[in-house]
Amino acid sequence: MSQSGLRIVMAMMPVVLGLGCLGNIYAASGESNEYLDLDITQLMNIKVTSVAKKEQSLADAAAAVFVITQEDIRRSGVTTIPDALAMAPGLQVAKISASKWSVSSRGFAGYTSNKLLVLIDGRSVYSPAYSGTFWDAQNTLLEDIDRIEVIRGPGGTLWGANAVNGVINIITKKADQTQGGLARLGAGNQEPFMFGSRYGGKISDTAYGRAYLTYNDHGENVLKSSDTDAGDQWQSAQGGFRMDGKPNDGKEWTLQGDLYKNTGDQTFSPFWISQPPFMTTLYDEVNNKGGNLLGRYRQEIDSESAVALKVYYDNNERDDAVFKLAFNTFDIDLQYETKWGQRQNLMMGTGYRVVQGDFDQSFQVSLPDRTDHLYSAFLQDEINLLANTLWLTLGSKYEHNGYTGSEWQPSARLLLKPAEQHSLWTSVARAVRTPSIVERYGRVTMGVFPTAMGIGTVTFTGNPDFESEILYAYEAGYRWQARDNLSFDVAVFYNDYEEIYTAMPQPSPTGYDYVFVNAVSGTGQGIEVAVDWKATSRLSFVLTYSYLELDLTEDASIPREAGSYLLNDSSPRHQGSMRSSLSLAENWQVNLWLRYVDSIQGLNRADQASAGPAEIDAYLITDLNLIWTPRKDLEVMLAGQNLTKGQSFQYISEYSTPATEIERGVYCKLTWRF
Repeated sequence: MSQSGLRIVMAMMPVVLGLGCLGNIYAASGESNEYLDLDITQLMNIKVTSVAKKEQSLADAAAAVFVITQEDIRRSGVTTIPDALAMAPGLQVAKISASKWSVSSRGFAGYTSNKLLVLIDGRSVYSPAYSGTFWDAQNTLLEDIDRIEVIRGPGGTLWGANAVNGVINIITKKADQTQGGLARLGAGNQEPFMFGSRYGGKISDTAYGRAYLTYNDHGENVLKSSDTDAGDQWQSAQGGFRMDGKPNDGKEWTLQGDLYKNTGDQTFSPFWISQPPFMTTLYDEVNNKGGNLLGRYRQEIDSESAVALKVYYDNNERDDAVFKLAFNTFDIDLQYETKWGQRQNLMMGTGYRVVQGDFDQSFQVSLPDRTDHLYSAFLQDEINLLANTLWLTLGSKYEHNGYTGSEWQPSARLLLKPAEQHSLWTSVARAVRTPSIVERYGRVTMGVFPTAMGIGTVTFTGNPDFESEILYAYEAGYRWQARDNLSFDVAVFYNDYEEIYTAMPQPSPTGYDYVFVNAVSGTGQGIEVAVDWKATSRLSFVLTYSYLELDLTEDASIPREAGSYLLNDSSPRHQGSMRSSLSLAENWQVNLWLRYVDSIQGLNRADQASAGPAEIDAYLITDLNLIWTPRKDLEVMLAGQNLTKGQSFQYISEYSTPATEIERGVYCKLTWRF
């Protein structure tokens, strides 16, 4: 075991042993807890939909999938969706500032990590402008989330382009699961005000509905360079509704929508301007808003076949000193599934998406207004080769986009279940990431310098010949329910990357351009482990560990200042976490979450020519909370976050956010259900 891996084990061992002793003491008292009484079999049979685009047990999923349940979210004490994602093995979740995160799977971290597709109830929130997800715009009520399905590895066969290294599907509860009222109020030093409310009722004998509203005030952190206020506080407000109906004759429908508005402060440093001193710091306001409306209808044709239609519209707008954009997206997706003979399940579908993007041009960023159309179709066949023992799933998705034309993303998956407690799977797949608007046609100012003729600029410049990035992924996994209270989930992978993006520096009439090119290739490999152990009726543990090794090299024509070498070092080699839940008494719970992240390197573009990359040391994050339920309908939580150190430095933004240290947080929250 390496030194880093040994540190993880040594850090967690005393806590595991200590809590284990406490759990045994309280188990002897004979009291029990409803959640902890669930055995592992029930958790292994939890239903997931993201792997096969249909409902199946977690044990039957031939992919590296991890499920974050509503109970996991509640007990963790997290206050945002990206913070909750850190529970999944293989994901790197680093906080850049109060409103910015880097969330990536199996490497390639970044503010807008571009190889991870994120969905909310099947609606893509992947930005086509910069490739990635703006996490500050995803603020659905945490209590309404049923589960978050995290797939590490490609998902392009069903979900299309950009699901290269993973798919995150955030799935909210159906309306009939949220009847009655909920009100949540909280406050703390880093979360000065937290509010959420929801009310659900019965619309008719076959339909239910709910509406929600949430508002959160997020406090600021401190700049690493000066230990002064980072000026990154922000406020998020969001409201929405969901209605679900299930009339007779196998029909099922959903209609849901959200509206959001975010305001706040942020700091741009460096912020490049066209007059001296050229490089400055800008304290700016941010205003984001948007909304969406989604409808879904499913009709069972007979006992062996069904057809489903999903339609959504999404609008989002960002307005700050760098991003001034508005997107309108319309998406329609038709899916049909049926049995073919006694051993085959066929699934097929087709889709169309149109994305209209409008941009304001500035000295800092220039993007052309565009309207892009995406056409797609997929076919997947699940074949039961040996009755209830061996399954082969073959499929492929075809897409036609306005940048690279036709793209095929095939996959083959094999699932073996020699016994009920054992699941072995393996897969091979091809996935692609299609170019973003900025990579094809954009210009982003990354430096300004004086010349005899005026000024010169250094820019990231789009390349009309930039092509899709390609992944060939080889994976295998094993799920083992060793006992009623103990399970193991192990996945290994080998990724072969081609045509990965970098930027080729070259002289231009205005100075120096970094032109996007496909000039990096290489491999990535690793292992991801999750262990679920319910030690006693009062005490449970979830342990995760992931190891990642990237070996990427750029073409010989790419100079070192392009920064491609950092791809290998910007993701932690080792990550580990331990979550434990202990019921102290029938109405008292204590939850502990330790998370270790190995050291990485980072580079802000302002430092590229001078200081070069900076080392971000390994760190341990400790979250601890105490939950008291004085009445069945009332819950009080006292939570501490990032308790290990007063301030933690987790990531360096590759763009214009100054290095920021995340401060220790303590808050109190009251939740009332009525």
